[in-house]
Amino acid sequence: MILGRQASGWLLALTVWFVGLALGAAEASVNLPLHHWSYEAIERLTALGVIDRAMVLSKPYSRREAAKYVARAIERVRADQVPLDGREAIAEPLLHRLLQEFRPELTDLHVLSRPSGQGSGIIRYGARLQTEVDGSSVGGGQTVRFRENRGGEYYVDGLQNQTDVRGWLEVGNWAALTVHPKFISDRHLLGIGATNNSQNFYMREFSLKLSFFNIALEAGRGTLWWGPGYHGSLLLTDHAFPLDMIKLGSDQPFQLPWVLSSLGDWKVNTFLAQLERDRDFPRAKVFGLRISYLPADWLELGLTRLTQFDGRGHQQSFPGSVWDAYTGPAHQPGNEVNEQVMLDARLRIPHVSYLVPFPAGMQVYGELAGEDHWINKGQFRVSPLAPAFLLGIYVPQVLKDDTMDLRVEYADTVAAAYHSGPGTHPGIWYNNSFYASGMRHRGFPLGHHMGTDAKDLFIRTTRYLSDNVQLGANFNLQRRGLLGPSPEKKTEKAVDLTWWLSSRSRFTIGYTYQRIENPGQITNINPFVETFAGGVSASNHFLWTNLAVEF
Repeated sequence: MILGRQASGWLLALTVWFVGLALGAAEASVNLPLHHWSYEAIERLTALGVIDRAMVLSKPYSRREAAKYVARAIERVRADQVPLDGREAIAEPLLHRLLQEFRPELTDLHVLSRPSGQGSGIIRYGARLQTEVDGSSVGGGQTVRFRENRGGEYYVDGLQNQTDVRGWLEVGNWAALTVHPKFISDRHLLGIGATNNSQNFYMREFSLKLSFFNIALEAGRGTLWWGPGYHGSLLLTDHAFPLDMIKLGSDQPFQLPWVLSSLGDWKVNTFLAQLERDRDFPRAKVFGLRISYLPADWLELGLTRLTQFDGRGHQQSFPGSVWDAYTGPAHQPGNEVNEQVMLDARLRIPHVSYLVPFPAGMQVYGELAGEDHWINKGQFRVSPLAPAFLLGIYVPQVLKDDTMDLRVEYADTVAAAYHSGPGTHPGIWYNNSFYASGMRHRGFPLGHHMGTDAKDLFIRTTRYLSDNVQLGANFNLQRRGLLGPSPEKKTEKAVDLTWWLSSRSRFTIGYTYQRIENPGQITNINPFVETFAGGVSASNHFLWTNLAVEF
């Protein structure tokens, strides 16, 4: 499917990592939770060219890293490096809100002055309280529908409540602690049937991060999103339940020493996760490696590799099994693994009359990925065999002096079936002949929520009605299980309204309508089976409200 690599290539990558890490200073800072509003704000300012150097494709990143991007934007504005050409209609309110959010970090970075008599403090802390009330009507004789990119959650028929508190604590520049308990009024919000859940209270995330120089070691439960995709990413998202894992990587972007510094910014991240007990090989492991590279202001590149190994009944060692998978022949008896690889890129294109008519230009991004069966060992090339891909366009400002943006994104995992040799080969993505439960956690793909043999078209636009009120609208056309007897067809329309009550609180209300033909449900995990109800049509209505307050 995609990529092979000689051992020397991976040794070089690791050498780059450790050399770069040693050059930084320890700056422990808690990670921003996925889907925090500041991610979209920073990405939009980057697409507008207000922030000129930001690595935004690997999430989560820390509050301090986000503050450095905001600081860079403020410095450029103060130096008159951002022309007044209409972008300020969006940039000014976004920067003001980001300044309020990251004021403590910006003060420590000396971008903002510290109030007289106030010290920096060794202990820093904060919290966010969220409560959500959902009213759902699931049609077609169904009682639940999976919820995209929500940590293994479902929409459940009826009226539901979810409430969570995310607290964090930083100690000096070397330790950061995060705790995130959650309450759900209906246990089926987190699983039903083959993915059954029996808890109303659970620990959604928790972690302890220690930093030394620019090396961050973090242990606990959390989520990752690697890649530029917005509606989904092919290898790693938060669609599945959060992973119990250990992470090791560069806390912030770094440059290589001496003359190599001109090559640009780098970031390396790794993790080792343990999957659930109820699967083919209980407590199987997943190792992930991502190398991010920013050679220029307008281009960001990423390379990701996931390796699934070990588990009860198939004991393997770490890191030996991963090293053998990287360097040796594929699928040797006794060392069977399940792998995925992805190349991704984000490209900012400036305004060009008649060609790129948007006043601030646009951003083009994509992912090209493949499964382990199609990795050609000992080579460094992109193969057209059995691909999955994602392509997207993001326009941060559609009209001059206006605040409307537009995103169009398309993803495809069914192409693999037609490019893996003679004939048609269904069910390649997220499945594996040896690991029958696949590259999944509690039944949900680690990557894109559409799953195997699927296509997904997503369109979203937003517009600020005022500095404090944002209106958004989505359209989603999705086909799943396309090579099966009863493929699912979903047409979705959604609208949402967010009102910033203050710099630290916001209220969102949204409505989603789905029309689904042949709706699918997970009916078994070992081996993984998803059953599509042929001949069934469902009309789903979801109304939800969310109140978030930060302290």
